[in-house]
Formats: sequence, C-alpha cells, structure tokens
Amino acid sequence: MKMNKIKSHFFLLMVLFSLTGFYSCEKVIDVPLNDADREIVVEAIGRNFLGESYILLSRSGSVYNDGGFERLSGAVVTVTDDDGNVFAFVEDITDPGRYLSVDFVAQPSTQYSLSVNIEAQSITASSSSLSEPVIDSLTYINTGGGFGGSPTDTSYLLFYNFVDNADEVNFYQVSAWVNGVKDDNFYIGNDVLGNGQLASAPLFATEIGPKDTVFIELRSMDEDAYTYLSTLSSNINSGPFSATPANPVSNLSQGVGLFSIYMVDTMTIILP
Repeated sequence: MKMNKIKSHFFLLMVLFSLTGFYSCEKVIDVPLNDADREIVVEAIGRNFLGESYILLSRSGSVYNDGGFERLSGAVVTVTDDDGNVFAFVEDITDPGRYLSVDFVAQPSTQYSLSVNIEAQSITASSSSLSEPVIDSLTYINTGGGFGGSPTDTSYLLFYNFVDNADEVNFYQVSAWVNGVKDDNFYIGNDVLGNGQLASAPLFATEIGPKDTVFIELRSMDEDAYTYLSTLSSNINSGPFSATPANPVSNLSQGVGLFSIYMVDTMTIILP
C-alpha cells in the first residue's frame, strides 16, 4: 500500500497545577497515515474574531500542511448556528480552495453545523463552542541557560495562567509566536484533574530568549476537536512494529479532517 506522509504531533502529558491540573505539548514530526484512497480533506475553523474563520478543501493532504496537495474549487459551503442563522463561505479568488465568510463570528456556548457540497459529495459535521477563555497573566522564570545550555546563557521559561470555567468540561489548545514566528509546538489539555482551578503551565518546548516578544493564543474547543488532536498524535506512539496507523478520529460525515469552533483569547509579553 502506498503511504503518504503528513505532519503530526508528539503528545506529552504533565500535571502542573498547584493542586491538580493538565499540561501537554505536541511537536511537529512526520508520520505515515493510511492513504488507501484519495479522500477529500476538510480543515474548517471557526473563531470568535471577524475575518479569522475559514474552510480549506483539498484532496489527500494534511489538515496542517496543505502545500503540494490539490486544492478543491467550486464547493458550496455553509455554516449554520443553532438559531438557524446561515453563513455562506465563498471561495477566495486569490487562494483557490479556501472559503471565507464576510460576517461569521463564533459565539460562546453555541452549536454550529457545517455543510460542504463538492463533486457530488455532501460532507457534514457539527461543533459546539464553549465559553470564552481568559488569560489571566503570562509569567516567566530565568533558566540561566538551563536545559543543556551554557551557564552564561540567558533563556526563559514562560508560563500561561488562567482560571478554568467550573461550569463546563473544558478542552484547551495553546500556541505561541516568538518575534512574529509561529512555534511548531503547541500544547493541549483538559480540566479533568483541575476543574475550576487556576491553571499555570509552562511552554517548556518553546525557545525564548532576552528581549523576545511572545504572543500567546489560548483556545477552548469541544471534545471532538480534542479527540482529533489526541488521536493524531497517538499514531507516533504505536512503535515501529505496530500495525499501519489509522487516520485520526474525525467529526466529518465523510472525508478526512476536522470542523472545530474555537473561542480564543490572546496576550503578548516582551521578555527583559
């Protein structure tokens, strides 16, 4: 069987709450995924900022790296909320295969339904938004060139801090940009061990030095999105003699990929 390689993520779990909590990191690596048939790939992302939601359609490619894969044009794409409001996503004429909405803004605690009609196929999915997360603060410690560095070096370990919403089961993803460049690592976790508590966790795999400007994005997501990211990363933990990895668990009716609604908060810090 012919195998394609796409980028996946390595999953580590650490408990770092002062009482109990969650923390995990994923790093981009190459992993072979089951590719017996060329399938339609959907990356459908809704966010609570105007102009930041999109649907990307391609064929037999990665949800995180669409370079070199066939983009799919001519689709009819809509997102409908649980009040019956319909948002049309229209193909960007400057970027074939990417569909945008001029007025979609994700709202908290709302269920959304995706409909994609392409090449006589109808792909559907649903995703529910959670409450808006709020980053309380960003703090840091000077590691003094630790973790294998020279004692004369200066580096920082950055912590993101926020209070989990005790009224719901929450799933989170954290990403960082250092001096405007997105870090390949991202961090996921849930509040199973720390519901309603103060979360304080480090970006242990993100390299940060003096005078760096670090932009942090905290996303809340539903369980389907969390499961997709978790199963995507679990492919690399199966060992060299295990069976062929399965495609990640998707919430799409057919095809490969994910429909996810994110509620997002951001914060920036400049290191000394």
